[in-house]
Amino acid sequence: DNRSTVDRVRDSLRFTLADGVHRVNHEGKGVQEASSYIAGLTATPYWDVHGGSFPWMVELERNFEIIRDELKAGLANPDLERLGNSVWVAAVRDDAEGYGPDWRTLVLQDRGEWEPTNCALFPKTAALVQAANTPSVEVFFAKQAPKTGIKPHTDFTNFIMTSHLGLDVPPAPQSWMKVGEETQYWENGKGMCADTSFIHSTYNESETQDRYVLIIRFWHPELTDHERNGVQFLFDAFDDLSPEGLAAAATKARARAALYDGSQTGADVANDFKASVRAKVNAGTGLGADLTLGDAPAATPAPPAKAAAAPKASKAAKGVAAMIAESKAASNDAGGGKKTKKNKRNKRKGAGAGEGLGLLAKGMK
Repeated sequence: DNRSTVDRVRDSLRFTLADGVHRVNHEGKGVQEASSYIAGLTATPYWDVHGGSFPWMVELERNFEIIRDELKAGLANPDLERLGNSVWVAAVRDDAEGYGPDWRTLVLQDRGEWEPTNCALFPKTAALVQAANTPSVEVFFAKQAPKTGIKPHTDFTNFIMTSHLGLDVPPAPQSWMKVGEETQYWENGKGMCADTSFIHSTYNESETQDRYVLIIRFWHPELTDHERNGVQFLFDAFDDLSPEGLAAAATKARARAALYDGSQTGADVANDFKASVRAKVNAGTGLGADLTLGDAPAATPAPPAKAAAAPKASKAAKGVAAMIAESKAASNDAGGGKKTKKNKRNKRKGAGAGEGLGLLAKGMK
């Protein structure tokens, strides 16, 4: 029920704020290490894309040429970096040297929030991801230069997984990603879904060709809607721990809960998003005003949510918010207000600058 799922998110937050680390060597699979951890989720390095858990990736595979061609058009535009927001930026996390200076990203979605400027530059890609009902948290293009790679590391989060869709990659087996003890090779039009709380690494062995993929960080398929909502609330809350910020995060959480209760439909959300993209394109900030986005089908009006639903969501949000506030206060040393290790980590900037990995660096690790 909703209460039990809120409890699991609270348990995860307590574990993280106590500097807990879940580290297990799974026999035959490899080492999993997570400081942002929800117990009970299946842990395996690579999942079968066509095994039934990822219909959205199967749909993106079918449409990969559209995404590929839109990316190529963007790369050919000399004004892309001027028009976009943080286009092809390098990794910014503390161990960014592990990624190398030539691993670059172009972000479309970050911690559940779509980036309107970049979505207007790549509206077909953004619309396809939305139309496939992708349970995305982050969406971004990633570029890896020839003869470069990412050193073995973990993303420290077991309830958000990582998928790659090959767009323009060197012929297999020249570029690869090893997750745990399993290695897979990028191929154009092929999707991969991995649990990157396992130690993983990548390399592009090509002498001349850049590797371009669409990376989507998405909710673990065994999370409930209310668990996702609870974690998203934490994303929002850690962005602004003031009373006003926490209240705003709680309001967003109640709005998302309305989706599960039937008072707002996915079609409503999709059409709102597409309207914002059209506005950008029509304003001349997109790559082509002739691009069109298919509207979501008209939804049958749903009955209003029960009045009692909102207080429940609010109470849960306030409970978790209180834990965050208490943790924030406790993380200051008594003398001089020095920041402890925990507080320093909570202030660290994360994927917002386009890094795309370590989603919970802003607050939860």
